[in-house]
Amino acid sequence: MRTLISLLILSSLLIGQFGKVEVTVDDRLLRASERQKVSSIRDEVRRFFGGQLWDDKFQGLNIPLNISIVFQGVAQKGGMETFHAQVLVSDGSDIRYFDKALQFHYNGGNSIQFDPVIFDPLGSFFAYYAYAILAGWMDTYEFYGGNYGYGQAREIALRGMASDYPKGWSSRVQLLKEVTGNKGLREARFAFYVAMDLFDQGNPDDALNEFKLMMEGFEIVFRQFPTGRTLYFINAHREKLVNRLNLLGQKEMLLRLSEIDPAHKDIYIRGLSKK
Repeated sequence: MRTLISLLILSSLLIGQFGKVEVTVDDRLLRASERQKVSSIRDEVRRFFGGQLWDDKFQGLNIPLNISIVFQGVAQKGGMETFHAQVLVSDGSDIRYFDKALQFHYNGGNSIQFDPVIFDPLGSFFAYYAYAILAGWMDTYEFYGGNYGYGQAREIALRGMASDYPKGWSSRVQLLKEVTGNKGLREARFAFYVAMDLFDQGNPDDALNEFKLMMEGFEIVFRQFPTGRTLYFINAHREKLVNRLNLLGQKEMLLRLSEIDPAHKDIYIRGLSKK
């Protein structure tokens, strides 16, 4: 289990899971009157993520969020204006989701709300990604600790498929299957964070064992799964990973990483050349 003591101490001071939420909005494809209707969405999205407790167990994580909303246009659906947008959600590190099919109605006079029973196309959309991001973080604190969060996201997606706004929700169900089924990456991420904690605590032998488990996870990924999300992870942590493996004298691991991540082979080779 990753260091939960500091997390528990922090949770007594800070309740929410999400910290700073950066939201950018591109509304250039909208008419002036349509832009006015969604002019409050940036502030509403910030409030939405900061104002809810998503999980009682993992409090005080202070996860940073970067959210980019690009409006694609407006259509009429059931006598209501329906906005279409693409959205990128990330934690600024190794977790990122790009969604091409957000469809929702919006009244600037109302706040974005999420109800676990009553489906709302915008509130449920952001709740889905809140749980997906949170689950990715929970996976780094406990072995498969994100199962609860992924389960909550799946429940939202299933309600979305059965709603009056089903566009994109079947793809979101499939996304969760891919993420949760990629056990190699989930186990590699957990092992990496445990290894880093152990190394920083002065336990290099135990850290090395965890780095070996991380590499085993990578091998599973590269035999069985698409590598995109794994490369997001490696890209976010490459410098620290090379530094620690070099200090531990792990030439074979660095060579293997240079094969897994050939676009940055020079970084791993530099690591090998250091004393």
